[in-house]
Amino acid sequence: MKPRILFVDDDPNILSAMKVSLHRHFKVDTAGSPYEALDQLRNSGPYSIVVSDLRMPGMDGITFLSKVREVNPDTVRMMLTGHADLESAMNAVNEGRIFRFLTKPAPAEKLLQTLRTGIEHYNLLIAFKEKQRILDEDLRAAAFIQERFLPRKKPDLPTLEVYWKFKPSEYVGGDIFNIFKLDDKNTIFFVTDISGHGVASALLAISVHQSLQPGSGLLYRDGKIAPPEYVLENLDNNFPIERFDKHFTIFYGIINCEEKTLTYGSAGHSPQLMLRGDGSLESFNSGGTVIGLGGMVPFESSTTEFNSGDKLLCYTDGVIEYEDDNERQYSLGRLREFCSNHNENAPETLVEGIYNDIKSFGGASFGQDDITMLCMEMK
Repeated sequence: MKPRILFVDDDPNILSAMKVSLHRHFKVDTAGSPYEALDQLRNSGPYSIVVSDLRMPGMDGITFLSKVREVNPDTVRMMLTGHADLESAMNAVNEGRIFRFLTKPAPAEKLLQTLRTGIEHYNLLIAFKEKQRILDEDLRAAAFIQERFLPRKKPDLPTLEVYWKFKPSEYVGGDIFNIFKLDDKNTIFFVTDISGHGVASALLAISVHQSLQPGSGLLYRDGKIAPPEYVLENLDNNFPIERFDKHFTIFYGIINCEEKTLTYGSAGHSPQLMLRGDGSLESFNSGGTVIGLGGMVPFESSTTEFNSGDKLLCYTDGVIEYEDDNERQYSLGRLREFCSNHNENAPETLVEGIYNDIKSFGGASFGQDDITMLCMEMK
């Protein structure tokens, strides 16, 4: 199918000449005024190229081509005129976003080559938009699948009050988390942040999530519950950066609800916060580098008391690295201050309060990265 071009000029002789000289190469339509041309665009468009005269009764070419851009933003806009003053050319380029500015009479070969270049530009733009559409569909599908793997309902944990919030960014990110009852005494949880954004990060997050399911062998060693450093070592072996071209951070914990203890390990994750019932605040980030680097730094486990009234707040770096319009980060300091000032709040109130504070801080910049928070209070 021949590319479609619309010529707009108040001189019928010029329009006839264009049809005769170009009909072998393009499907040429004509309009004798800008108003007629706009009707054609709305009713018969889109066109690959619109070529307009500069000076026409009722509406000049610059104004007309600006309106063309509003009706069909992808259409390539050109101006062919006998008025070749510099100011008109500059206005045409700046206001109408003109692709080319040619003077009459334009040599036939030059006009043909310019139109072919415009067609190439149009085709590239349409192809790019189609690829972007397909990519956006893939991202939406990946985001949907990723959210399907997040906890659907709160686990039945009589001694723990649990609340979480997951707010994905405008781009598909790599945050994922889970919490589940492993046996009558122990509850497992983890919060993970895969590097980068996009389908690859989302799919790797799902793979990590599946590796840490209740029936997974990673959770046990010699028939007993594996300590966090063992789990992190195995994740590091199973997800090398050479294979996946990604690394990730994770905070992994085991809560013994009977003994009221927390055993945890961190692989390059942000310091997680324990809000003690007495009003004090502690940070947890026991050793180890990010997952995927082949055990460059040994992973460690630590155990601490998790008494009644204590709250553990886990989160990903989308919380503390959130930037406002001036590129200032929300920061760990601000998060600690908020938690200290609202230590007495229940998990839901605390998490929603932090989220609202981030939104207030971020302003128009909100939506940069995934925000994940998981809060657990020992009853």
